[in-house]
Amino acid sequence: MGKDKDLEKNTVSRTQLKLEAEKLQSLGLKLCDLSISKLKALDLPPNLFEAILAMQKITSNGAKRRQSQYIGKLMRNFDATELNTIMTFWDQQELKEKQHFHNIELWRKRLVEEPGSVNDFLTKFPSEEKLILLNTIKEAVEEKNQNKPPKYNRELFKLVKKIIEK
Repeated sequence: MGKDKDLEKNTVSRTQLKLEAEKLQSLGLKLCDLSISKLKALDLPPNLFEAILAMQKITSNGAKRRQSQYIGKLMRNFDATELNTIMTFWDQQELKEKQHFHNIELWRKRLVEEPGSVNDFLTKFPSEEKLILLNTIKEAVEEKNQNKPPKYNRELFKLVKKIIEK
């Protein structure tokens, strides 16, 4: 009787196996969204690398499904723990970049819409380019009021980005 309980603890249910296979397949599909340079950096097995490249070229839905299943099968023979760590790191980096871009855009919008926000901005991000910033804000506000194409708004975004990143 004791042996049966030990055997039950060591066996994995079919449901757990299926869930693990689905996780690996979805990780393989995330790999398909990466650029070739990032894929090369991962040092994947050649057959998995080729399967991912093939998947990136496929347009037919049925063929994509079959290829994704094949990638999932190849992923079962591959230790994905390090790969998961790298992918998580890259996702976090991408999220930080998006938040940084969003922060720059919020400052740009605030500088155009709220006249007093220039002092807040320069207090938080001291800059030698104060006059350039003030002139660009003035031009961007006029541009907005006259419904002109956003030339100075783009310039303001670039300038705000430059100042924040210093």
